[in-house]
Amino acid sequence: MSRRWFRVVVASVSLAAWSGTATARTAPRKAPQEAAQEAPPESPPAAFGPPPPGYEPPPPYTPGAAPEAPPEVEVPPTFMTLDRMDLSSRFGLQIGFIKAADVALSDGFLMRFNPYGQYVFPGKPAGIYAQIPISHAFAFDGADSTGWGNLEMGGFFMPTHSSELILRAGLVAATGSDAGLDALTGLATTAERLTDFVLVLPNSTTARLSASTVQQIGQAFFRADGGFDLVIDRPSVGLNSSVLFRANAAAGIRLPGVDLAFELANLVFVNGDVAGGGITDRFNHTAAISARTTGEDQLHLGTVFPLDSGARGEVWILSIGYQRAMN
Repeated sequence: MSRRWFRVVVASVSLAAWSGTATARTAPRKAPQEAAQEAPPESPPAAFGPPPPGYEPPPPYTPGAAPEAPPEVEVPPTFMTLDRMDLSSRFGLQIGFIKAADVALSDGFLMRFNPYGQYVFPGKPAGIYAQIPISHAFAFDGADSTGWGNLEMGGFFMPTHSSELILRAGLVAATGSDAGLDALTGLATTAERLTDFVLVLPNSTTARLSASTVQQIGQAFFRADGGFDLVIDRPSVGLNSSVLFRANAAAGIRLPGVDLAFELANLVFVNGDVAGGGITDRFNHTAAISARTTGEDQLHLGTVFPLDSGARGEVWILSIGYQRAMN
C-alpha cells in the first residue's frame, strides 16, 4: 500500500514538471518593444551638478523685509556772515534787524532782507547762485525808505568733488538804489553781512573772485573764505577804492539737531582814499555767533557785533532766517 502511494506521488510530480516545461516552450515570445516597456526604468540623472567653486547661495527670502535705505548724507554747515557755496543746493531768506544803541526803538530801526539761492548740477562738481539784499528803514516820523541792493549772479566749481576747495566767480550788476535816503539805507545795513559790502554800492558793477574751504572733523567744522572784489564801473563820487579784499573764517560744533558757530568777517579797502586816511581805517571787521538747526529745513538765529572803533557797541544786530537745503 505504501509503495502504491509512493508511485502515485512520483508520477504526479513528474507530470507537473513536464507540464511546466511544455508551457514554457509553447509560450509566445514578446516583441523587443514590449520587453523594453516592461523593463524597470533606469535611475533618472541628477537635476543639477555641484555648485562651482566660490558660489554662495542667495540668502533665504524673508516675507515683508524692506530693502535697506541708502545712507543719508548730511547737509554741510551754513554760516550767517560768510559765503554759502558748497556741495548742497539751497534757497532761503536771511533777515537782519539793525538798531542804533542811542536811538529808541520807537524812533526807528532798520531791517535787511536777503533772499538767496544756489543750485548744484546733479553729478557735477559745479553750481550756480544768485542773491540780492533789500533794506528798509522804519522811521516813525514818516520818513521810511527802502533801498534795493545790487543783484549778484555767478557760478562755483569744486575741483576735488568735495567742499574742501570751492572756487567762485560772480558778477554784481548795478541794479540797486543809486541816490538819496534809499541808497543810505542800504549802506546802513551792510554790517549784517560785511562780506557782501559791494552789493549795496550805488551805481557800481563788480566782479567777485574767491576760494573757500569747508572742513569737518567729527562733530567740529570749519570754513575759510578769501577773495577779491574788483569794482569795474562806479560813480565819480562815493567809494574811491576799486579793489577790496575779503578774508573770513568760522568754526563750530555740530550737536544733535543744531550747529553752533563763531564767525569772523574781514574787509580791506586795498587802494584809493578812505575816510580817516590811516592804515587801520582800511580794515573792517565783524564777529558773529549763530545757531542753526540741521536737516533739510533749517532755521537760524544769531547776532552780529561790529568790531571797529566807530561802530563797536553802537549798533545792535540780530539775524534770523530760514533755508531749504538739499543734497
